[in-house]
Amino acid sequence: MHWTKRALAFLAAALMIFTLNARASDLQPAEGYDSTHPELLEGDYLYAQSAILMDYETGQVLFEKNPDREMAMASTTKIMTCMLALEHFGEDLDVFITIPPEAADVPDGSSRVPVTVGEQMTVRDLLYGLMLHSGNDAANAVAVLVSGSLDQFVSEMNRRAEKLGCEHTHFVNAHGYTAEGHYTTVRDMALIAREAMKNQTFRTIVRTIKYTMPASNARGAKILTNTNLWGASTGMYKYKYGNGIKTGFTSAAGQCLVGSATNDEGVTLISVVFRSTTNNAEAKWLDSTKIMNYGFSRYTRYSFDQLYDMAPVKVQLENASEEDELGGEITLKAIRNTAANTSAVLLDINVEDYLAQFAQDCRVDYTVELTAPIEENAIVGNLTYTAPDGTSITALLTADRSVEAARHTATTAIHDFFENNPSWLLIAIVALFLLLFIVWRISAAVKRREKRRRRIERARRRALQQKKQQQAAKARARK
Repeated sequence: MHWTKRALAFLAAALMIFTLNARASDLQPAEGYDSTHPELLEGDYLYAQSAILMDYETGQVLFEKNPDREMAMASTTKIMTCMLALEHFGEDLDVFITIPPEAADVPDGSSRVPVTVGEQMTVRDLLYGLMLHSGNDAANAVAVLVSGSLDQFVSEMNRRAEKLGCEHTHFVNAHGYTAEGHYTTVRDMALIAREAMKNQTFRTIVRTIKYTMPASNARGAKILTNTNLWGASTGMYKYKYGNGIKTGFTSAAGQCLVGSATNDEGVTLISVVFRSTTNNAEAKWLDSTKIMNYGFSRYTRYSFDQLYDMAPVKVQLENASEEDELGGEITLKAIRNTAANTSAVLLDINVEDYLAQFAQDCRVDYTVELTAPIEENAIVGNLTYTAPDGTSITALLTADRSVEAARHTATTAIHDFFENNPSWLLIAIVALFLLLFIVWRISAAVKRREKRRRRIERARRRALQQKKQQQAAKARARK
């Protein structure tokens, strides 16, 4: 007897392994993909026909493959259904409701919680059945309870999609079973999922692995297990950071998964993969892992010191030597003088913008004149940085190198004189020199005229004296 049980257990395990291997063999590894370099992900490395990755906080798209291709969405539809229900009921989720007749009006082959017409349960239990067991019957029940009818609820779904900026989405039912005119895109679905994840209760539901529905007037207690093995399980397909959101599958939509993950740095990303093959559930888990790993590889945490090193304060010294190879420019080193610190997790494409804002948020107070000479490590001033979270950091600013002063000559002294004095003073000095020059010229001219007059007077006196001498000589001769 014991041997028979062990044999049956062995055969069951062997059959399970064989089945998994057989299914996995249908999934050929994407040629060229290297899991050790997730940052090199390309669209061809995915099984999904359409895929997208979005930053939850900012809405930035980090990766996309056919993001605007209109496709069937299967049970990922229920993300919108659950979101509208939570907005309608608010925090009153433990109120009892009665399952309406429309809950039974679902297509053959639909996934069910199941719930029974006339069954009484709380809204909370109904929503867990909707999201964990992907019950189409629960979706119809939610629609009628929220809007009064299926048609009115579908109209509300479409209005909300349009309000969220979904340009290629149209709903015709609340559960996602294949129907003409029921479609969306991975981009639009990411927008819907991002909005839904803003609700704390929604986040709690989609990351729940198991939920026990208490007994109702129609059945006993029931344990619900989340169909999302990637985002809410403990099995082999669980992504280490996964925390939601919703699976979907129909023959028309193929394997679909809207995923959410939050890494150790606190970054939350939302992924959507549509039609990750038509029959292998593993494909959507593998695709979502590749996309998430790619996204998280693009984020880096930077400390204050690293941020400052990338955007340091630089100053231009006056009076620097002409031989200085950097023209007198120095980079100031920041030495934190408080225990306070801060850091930021940044997406690669946002680093430059963040550094620009970082520089603006740094207040610098100089304690010396920015003039050469200056010695390496000399204290130049103080820096105060206020981080986005309000943390204040102070640091000493010191020179990263020595700079010699310029050697002053007569020419440089004159140059400095003209450079460092106001124009009105220079004009006054020039006018004074011009006046002195004119006075000097006039004085010189007067002196020249006086000198000429004296020279003429001396010549006249000599001539007169000579004449007298000649007359005297003639007088002596006559005697």
